[in-house]
Formats: sequence, C-alpha cells, structure tokens
Amino acid sequence: MPEMLSGWQLRLLGPPQVVAADGRVTPCERKAAALLAYLALEGPTPRATLVRLLWPDTPGSASRNNLVHHLRRLKRACGADLVLPGEVAALDPSLTVDVRTLLDGGGSEPGRTVLLDGVELDGCPDLMEWLEAQREEVGEVLMKARRAEMRRLEERGAFPEAIALALALLDADPVAEEVWRGLMRLHYLNGDRPAALQTYHRCRDVLGRELGVEPEAETRHLARDIDRGTLGAPHPAARPGQIPVAVLRPPTLVGREEAWARMEEAWADGKGIALIGEAGSGKTRLALDFLRSRTTHRLLFFQAQHGDDQVPYATHARNYRGALAAHPDLALPGWVRSELARMLPELGEAPPPMTSEADKRRFYDAKVEVIRLIAERGPVIVVTDDVQFMDDASIEAGAYVGSRFWGDAGGNLRTLFCHRPGELSPYSAALLQTMYGAGTLVPIHLAPLDQPAIEHLLADLDLPQGHALAHDLARATGGNPQALLELLRHLFETGAFQGGGRLPDSGASVASLIARRLGRLTPAAQQAARAAAVLHTDFTPEMVAQMLGIPLLDLASAWEELEEAQIMAGEHFSHDLVLETVLAGVPAPILGVLHRAAAQLLTAQGGSAARIARHWREGGNPGRAAPWFLKAGEAAGATLHVEQARAHYEDARRAFEASGDARGVTQALRALAGHPPNVME
Repeated sequence: MPEMLSGWQLRLLGPPQVVAADGRVTPCERKAAALLAYLALEGPTPRATLVRLLWPDTPGSASRNNLVHHLRRLKRACGADLVLPGEVAALDPSLTVDVRTLLDGGGSEPGRTVLLDGVELDGCPDLMEWLEAQREEVGEVLMKARRAEMRRLEERGAFPEAIALALALLDADPVAEEVWRGLMRLHYLNGDRPAALQTYHRCRDVLGRELGVEPEAETRHLARDIDRGTLGAPHPAARPGQIPVAVLRPPTLVGREEAWARMEEAWADGKGIALIGEAGSGKTRLALDFLRSRTTHRLLFFQAQHGDDQVPYATHARNYRGALAAHPDLALPGWVRSELARMLPELGEAPPPMTSEADKRRFYDAKVEVIRLIAERGPVIVVTDDVQFMDDASIEAGAYVGSRFWGDAGGNLRTLFCHRPGELSPYSAALLQTMYGAGTLVPIHLAPLDQPAIEHLLADLDLPQGHALAHDLARATGGNPQALLELLRHLFETGAFQGGGRLPDSGASVASLIARRLGRLTPAAQQAARAAAVLHTDFTPEMVAQMLGIPLLDLASAWEELEEAQIMAGEHFSHDLVLETVLAGVPAPILGVLHRAAAQLLTAQGGSAARIARHWREGGNPGRAAPWFLKAGEAAGATLHVEQARAHYEDARRAFEASGDARGVTQALRALAGHPPNVME
C-alpha cells in the first residue's frame, strides 16, 4: 500500500483535493475533506472519535455506517485507499500532505492560503471549532513563512516577485503594517517611487478605516524618505547577462511632458481622458503614473483582454467581478445583485433574458449603482485599459455608467481610457467620437519618443555606453518605448554592452526582439507560452497544464522560466505585444492542435459558447464549431445585441456549409431571419 500512493498529494490548503501521481485531480466533499484534515493534523484517531465529530446527532451504528460509506465513496472517486483500515484510522504514510509540509517548515503553493477553503461544517460544532482553530494556526505559520520569503526575494533583488508576494499577504491580512512597509520599500527599490507613495496612502486609508489609527512612526518615516528620495537603494552587483531592474521599468517617465500637461487640464475641467498610442507607446505607464499622483483618489483598474470582443459583457464581467472581490462588504441591493447575475452567475439567479431597452437600462443602472456605492467610500478613478479589445456591449454599458458621473470636477468618480489608434470596432470608434464631440472626453495622442527624450531615459538608466547609442537606438526603434526597452534587454541578455555596445542590426521591431527572447526559451517553456497564448484570456497555469495533458508540477518549472524571462507576469502575459508575438510564431499544425485542446478544455469548464466555437473553427473543425456559434448567437440575442447575434449566426451558417450540413444551414438561416439587422440596436 505505501508504494501505491507514492507521488500522490493531499491538498488541504485552498479548496481540498487529491492529486494522483499522474496529475489527475479529485475534489473532496466537505466531510471527507474534514476527515482527511483531522487525520493529517491530529494523526491516527479512533474511528469512534471521528464519527462523534462528523455525525454528533446520529446514533452510534448509523454514524459508523456513514463513515464506512464516506470512505468507500472517497476510494471510488480517487481510485485508491487514502485511509488505512482498522479501528484506529490513519492516512497512508506515503501520501504527501501540503499542510503538513508547511507546518514542518516547507512552503506552500501560491494562492492556497486557507485550510479547507470554502468548507463549512454545519451540524458539526466541535469539528468546526477545531477547524477554525487550525485555520488560525496555519494562517500564522503561513504568514510568517511568506514574510520570510518576501525578505529573501528582496535581498536577491527579485523585486517584482517580492511585490506580488506582498500583495498576496495583504489580501490575507490587510492591516499587517510590516507588510505595507515592505511593499513601499519594494516599489521604491523597483524604480517605482509613485507606486511606493501610493502604497503609503493606501496603508493609511486601510488602517484608518479598519482600526481607526494612523500608521506607525516607522511607516511615516519610510514614506518621508521615499518622498525625499533619501532612501538607499542598494542593488546587488549585476551578473553578466542579468537585466537591471531599471530596464524592466525605468524609474522616470520621459518624453510625455506635453501629454501630462493636457491630462492636468482635462482633470481640472472634470473631463474624462483618453490616451491613444501605438502598441508599446507607454499608455498604461503614463496613465498609472498620472493617476497615482492623484493621492486623494483610489484606482479601480478595468482591463480588456484579447478575445473579449466575442462575448457580450466579457470585459465588464471580469472587471465587475474583480471590483466586488476588492469590496466584499459592499451592501448590494437585491435588485442590483439579481441584475448583475446576468453576467456574474455566482451572484444568484438572473432575471429572464432582456426583451426591451428598459430591461437593458435596468441592467446598466445596476452597474451604475455598484460604482456609486464604491465611490461613496471615497474618490475613485476608473481606468479602462486596452479598449480596442473590449466587446461592444461593455463599451455601451461603460459609456452609460460613465455618463452618470462625467463633467463634475468635484465629483467622486473620474475616468480614463487607453487604446491603440485604428483598432477600435466601428461601434466603439463612433461612440468615442460622440463623446469627444460632446466635450466629455479629451483625446490625447502619444507620439514616439524623440532623440532628446531617449538621451534623457538612457541617462536615468545609467547604462554603460548608453548615451553614445541614443541616435542608433532612436533610429532602430522609431522612438517606441517598448521597442527601446526590448532592444536594451536584448543588449544585456546577449552581453552586447560588455562587447562594446554595438547594436545587432537596425530597424529592430518589437515583435522581432520579443521573438529572439522567445527563441532562447526551453521547449517546455515555449510550449506553455503557446498554450496560454491560444487560450488568450483568463487562463491559469492549471488550465494550461490540463490543455497540454501534463501534471501541474511538470509545468511549474516552465512557468518559472517564463516569469524570469518576463514573458509572463503571474497569470498574465507581461505585455499584449508578447502574447501577440507568441501567437504569431506558433506553427500552423501545432496551432490547430492547441485550438482543439482549448475547445475541449473550455467545454469541460463551462466556457462561453463564442470562445468554444472560435477554437473549434481555428482548430479546423467547422462541424464542431457550428452548434456553438448558434449558442453564441442566442446568448448575444438575449442581451439585445442583435448585430453580434447576427454575426454569430452567419458564422454558424458558414461553418455548417463547410461541414456539408444542409439541415444546419437551414437552422442558421432561420435564426438570421428571426434577427433582422438594426432593429434593436
């Protein structure tokens, strides 16, 4: 028996699950999870004790039968005996248990912080009391271990990784002032002084709201040193080929003085701001630096992602879900919760599909109410990044929500948009033009950096031979900030600075430089990046592992390599251009296989019909795509977005035709006939 479970894992941190040696994952129901956790933390336990804890109100013989049935179900689900037979129950000794590893001084997986997360033991008061005590003990050990890991990362100069860990710690314990100080220091050492100061203001707000106190003197003194620039920033000596932190994110913003001045004017007038620039022009950096300087306001960051345009309200669903998660105590009226369930099913039962513009307005009014309730807690800036990827439904709803707040210079809500020129949908472009014409939104176009700006940037970076290369760098990159940083990264990674600082060639595009970086990855890391790029949006390492059919642990080292190479930043690509370059470099035969794997994965996980249909179509299987396009059309029609519904029905017709399904073609044509154009839109 011990050898049988060699390589098996029992995950009790986070949602409880059993992971077989081959990577197969089996979730645990609540009482089975509680039983396994008790045996893991208390050791071998008489069965009589277990039945009293699990079924306190059930007669003895019936409760023992319950235990037997639970153990049998657990064995059937997992395919193995996790609990050894006998009157004294015990876990199989070869089973690895994450919480025991943590308590014995080991680590834990990121994102898994709560013992039996989501498990409630109604009707088992003694066992629930035990679980709550264990959760508190495990939480203290975990916080201590992760604070120590944060300090180790800081000592190694791994500032982005340390920042991510600090943010996770604050999610778990928002009033941990020591962690707030660490995050301030990390942002400063990472070359982001505005973020460091904004972190101090957030710390002060949280402590005041939650505890009614001011930050400690040590925290205030740290903020003062950061503000004055007197905090030391001892960087470890760079290894050959190591990229300085400043190159990953320059400490100062250059060449954007005119744009900044126009943003100040729009802000003073109470108007919305739209930053428009080519991919890699630094729109997001400029937006965040400007808005972090508004220390009286909190940021509410909305972001569109590749693929959102296929699903009505895809962008809003993601971002409202995030907004509610960031404000878990927000008291939503019942009607608001019900309306939001149209796009957030976890909120409960949704109303019937929309049949009138009044239905749509009520849905949009629910979104207005969420933003209003958040803004009541203090001034808020809503930033919407990468508008060119947004679905038209979210654009329409966002304009409706914003119109309720724009034009009030003293109001509690301000807005800012970022998008690329020439890449908006016709609907989005027309809507923004209307807002420009009405004077509610000010468009600000970002030009490429000129040579003086590049010289300024290189001087700030203090790079070897950098200033002498300013002219060549300007010519090679066309003044695109992202291309410039990619080329500097290339010079460091290839040791070119140590070899005299000559550029490898001229006319280096961002995509070509990123492609070179991708070419230096191991095959496993390239495969993981390709799978994530095909999924496009809202992916996790677990999803990528399932899509590739490999154990999650086998993916971990590849994912670490992607993060170290700045391809990934956690569970996102580090830049949209990186995602686009990865996708463009996938060979056609592999691309088809990955699309089909993505379709199967999203089908199993209940993904959106539009995305599943697209993956089947791109995977070369129109017959599988066609029914999903019909479902996507129905979903769009249920939100009164008829033109999008028609587009999906037309895709269904073409897919049925390509697969030779005459009956399906007729079905798609009937759907099109039932949705004439420009009736409801």
